[in-house]
Amino acid sequence: MGKIIKDGFAFMEYVNSGLIRKTDDIPELKNKLIMFSEPKTHIEMSKYALLLGEHILNISGIERSSAIEECFTINSKWQDREAKFQDALQIAGMINSLAREEKNLIKAKVLRAMGQVAATPHVKWHSLVASEYAIVIINLMYPKNFDKVKEEREIQIELMKSV
Repeated sequence: MGKIIKDGFAFMEYVNSGLIRKTDDIPELKNKLIMFSEPKTHIEMSKYALLLGEHILNISGIERSSAIEECFTINSKWQDREAKFQDALQIAGMINSLAREEKNLIKAKVLRAMGQVAATPHVKWHSLVASEYAIVIINLMYPKNFDKVKEEREIQIELMKSV
């Protein structure tokens, strides 16, 4: 059974439900990330999602398209109370449609992560799902390379601590 986070959202159960394929990961570091996320406010998690989104674009080499830009914009607007979470869900749905059509697997996973960045205003734990997609991307780019996975989780933890 997954770890139940304080607001009742079973993040681990969500991640392990098959929405994200099995990945090579380091459970201790994943749990450390979750531990640091638990006391964070919704706004702080949205800020983390933006930082993580930038990081994912940097490590993947995927360019920031206008659709990806909308993910960042809607998250920021929500933080400034200039958009509603329903607006964020619309953008997330649009980017996930693009991900379904994408043939490049790494780009598809980057788009999925960006969809989670956009959806974070809806539920703050979407930012942790974006973290999971980052690990999937690392697995695709560097198969069976636990040093890269460790490096990625450590970066995520530092980003989480910074908000």
